[in-house]
Amino acid sequence: MDRNTRYDEERLAFKTASGWRCLKKLRLVMRQRRVALCLLLADVMIVWVLLYSFEPLITLLLRNDELFGPRVNLSSADTPRVGGRHHIPRILHQTCANDTVPLKWVDSQQSCKDVYSDFEYKLWTDASARDFISTEYPWFLETWDNYPFPIQRADSIRYFVLEHYGGIYLDMDTVCNKTFPLDQVESGTLKHNAIFKSTLPTGVTNDIMISSAGHPAFTAAIRKLPIFYAKTRLWARMLPYAAIMMSTGPFFLTLVVKGYLLEQLSINVQTVQVINGSELKPYITDLQSCTWHQGDAKPIMWLGTRPWTWFSLAAIGLVIGLYLINYTLFVAWRGASRKVPAVIDKFKVSKLI
Repeated sequence: MDRNTRYDEERLAFKTASGWRCLKKLRLVMRQRRVALCLLLADVMIVWVLLYSFEPLITLLLRNDELFGPRVNLSSADTPRVGGRHHIPRILHQTCANDTVPLKWVDSQQSCKDVYSDFEYKLWTDASARDFISTEYPWFLETWDNYPFPIQRADSIRYFVLEHYGGIYLDMDTVCNKTFPLDQVESGTLKHNAIFKSTLPTGVTNDIMISSAGHPAFTAAIRKLPIFYAKTRLWARMLPYAAIMMSTGPFFLTLVVKGYLLEQLSINVQTVQVINGSELKPYITDLQSCTWHQGDAKPIMWLGTRPWTWFSLAAIGLVIGLYLINYTLFVAWRGASRKVPAVIDKFKVSKLI
C-alpha cells in the first residue's frame, strides 16, 4: 500500500470518528434539552399546584380590606328600634367544660349575665353540647366525637347554636361592660344579619359573633366542618395550633365567610357586617387567656402579624425546593442514562456468546 492510499484511509477513519463524536454530542445536547423541558414542565406543575392549594390564603392577604374591612360604626347614643321584629334573637351563648366555671372566669361570666340580664342565657357544657348535636345534627356526631382537641368541640358548637338559635356568642374570658346595641346593626329589610370582629393579619375571629337564626354563612360553616376535619386530621397532632385554626377556629371561619361573600352579587352585602375591635371596647374587654394555645402557636402568631413575611419566606422556600427537586431529578436521569447503554451492551454480548 502506498503512502497516498494509507493517508486517505487514515483521513477517512479520522473523519468517521470525528463525525461519530459530533453526532454523539448532538444527541447528548438534544437529550439534555428534552430533560430541561421536562424539568421546566414539572416546575410549572409544582407552582400551579402550590398556587391552587394556597389560593385562599393569598386571596385573603391581598383582598383583606375589601372582604373584611370594618363596615360597622356604632353611635354612642342609644337608638332604640321603633316597630318591626328583631332579626337577632336576644340570647347569649357561652361554653364551658361543665357547670363548674373555673375561678378565673367567674367574674367575667357574671359580668355578661348582669349586662345581658334581659337576654336568655345558655351555657353549653360538653355534655349539653353533645346532646344538642346528637338530637339536632346527628350527621355531625361522628366528627364531633373524633375531634382530637376539646377546643375543636368548643369552636364548632358555637357555629351550630348560632345557626340553630341565633343570638350573641361570647368567649368566657370576655368581660361585658354594657349591652351591645343590636338595634343599630339590625336591618329591617333583610331576613338575616351577622356581625363578626375583624382580626390580624386577615379575616375575622370567633370569640364574639352575632347572628340571626339560620344565617346562610353559619349554615355553610356547619356543613364544611367535616370537610376541614378530614383535611387536618392526619397532621393535627404534629401541628395542633395550625390544625385547630384551620379545622374549627378563626381561620376556618374566615374561609367560610370569604366564600359566602364571594358568592354574593356584591361583597358589600349587608347580611354580613364586620366590626373593628376598637369599636367594641365600650362594650367588651377581652382578657385573651388563650388557654388552648399549643407549642406551635408563637411562631405562627409571629408570622400572622407580618403577612409580607409569609410571601418572602414562601418565595425563598419555593426557589430552594425547586432547585433541590430539579437537581435530584437531573442526577437520577444522568445515572439512568449511563446504566441503560451498559445494560444494552451486556445484552448484546450475552446474545453473541
